[in-house]
Amino acid sequence: TRQGPSRQVTKRRPIQMKSYIQIVNTLQAIADKHLILQHFHAGPLDEVDIGKLDQTQYPFLYCEILGVSIDNGILTYDIELLVADMIKPDLTDRNQVYSDTLQILHDVLDMFIQSLANSNTTVDDDYKAELPLSCTPFTVRFDNELTGWSGSLSLEVSNANNLCIAPFS
Repeated sequence: TRQGPSRQVTKRRPIQMKSYIQIVNTLQAIADKHLILQHFHAGPLDEVDIGKLDQTQYPFLYCEILGVSIDNGILTYDIELLVADMIKPDLTDRNQVYSDTLQILHDVLDMFIQSLANSNTTVDDDYKAELPLSCTPFTVRFDNELTGWSGSLSLEVSNANNLCIAPFS
C-alpha cells in the first residue's frame, strides 16, 4: 500500500492574557536586543526628563500606554512608541536622523507584526498588532534638538474574562 506524506500536527497553545508590565518588559527586551537602541523608558511622555539623558543613551525607545479597551475575550492596548535621537543644532543631519529613527521604529514594530509568523522574535505569538500603523515625524518636540518618529500601535491580547481566577471570596 502507498502511504501519503506524513503530516505533523502542531498544537498551538492558547493565547495568554498580557498585563501592562509584561508589555513593557517585552519592549525592554526588544530595546536590549536591538543593536542601535541605547535606552528604553516607559511611562507618561510628559514625565520624561530628556535633560538627564546623556549622549550615550541615544537613540532611545520610549513607550506610553495611552489606554486599554476591554472587550469580550480581547484586551486592546493603545500604545505610543517614540524613537528619538539628537541632531546637530544647525539641523544638517535631520534627514539622516529621520531615516535612521524611522527604520528603528519599523524594526520594533516588526517584532510584533512578525511574531505570528516567526518564532524567532523576542515577541511571543500572544500579541496581534492591528495594521496599518500610523507614524509621525517630529523635531524639537522637547527643549533640545531631539528628532525622530512616534508611532501609534494597537496590540490585541487575550482577555480570559474568567471569574474563577479573579480574587473574590
